[in-house]
Amino acid sequence: MFKKFIIITAAAAAAAALSTGCSSGPSCISIVPPDVNLTGEKTVIESQIVGEYKELEKDAWTISSVKTTAGKKNISGRMSGDPELFKYMKVREFHSDKIKEYKSEGALGEGNTGFIKYMENRKYESSPAEKKILLTVIEEENRARKEIFTRSILISKGSEPLKSEIDDFGRSFSEEQRGLAFKDEWIQEKSGTWVRKK
Repeated sequence: MFKKFIIITAAAAAAAALSTGCSSGPSCISIVPPDVNLTGEKTVIESQIVGEYKELEKDAWTISSVKTTAGKKNISGRMSGDPELFKYMKVREFHSDKIKEYKSEGALGEGNTGFIKYMENRKYESSPAEKKILLTVIEEENRARKEIFTRSILISKGSEPLKSEIDDFGRSFSEEQRGLAFKDEWIQEKSGTWVRKK
């Protein structure tokens, strides 16, 4: 009796499927896979996840990847419109964690002109290889800062800035950096004296 019921139910289901147009396959649902096109170009998401390689100068490369901006100010649209300015801002972002580490070790300080300076440190004096890396980071950071000062004035003023304007910009930037410095980091006061921030 139960077998008879199952056979009748299966026959009724088959008849219903045939009458509704599902006879072409085992199911009434048709799955069509999307077209996949392979290209040599990275998508925006791939660039964000994997990062990009950009040449800074001949035979010098840096790897950049998107970091979270949680707790950081976003770059304004006006500034991001200048590719040179944006490039130097990315250089600063790239070195920011290493610079924080060097500052906490007492190996570099914020000068009163807007640039960072090597502070003699036993760890780096005893390791020429590590000191060379530190000095390279300082050089790249200071070059990026100078270009940012110059490009920022150029954008706001609309013409090439004077050296005095760049120097003023650097001094203003140094005041901001002194304010952001953590306790015991080296800062240079307006008078030129180097002190540990209290």
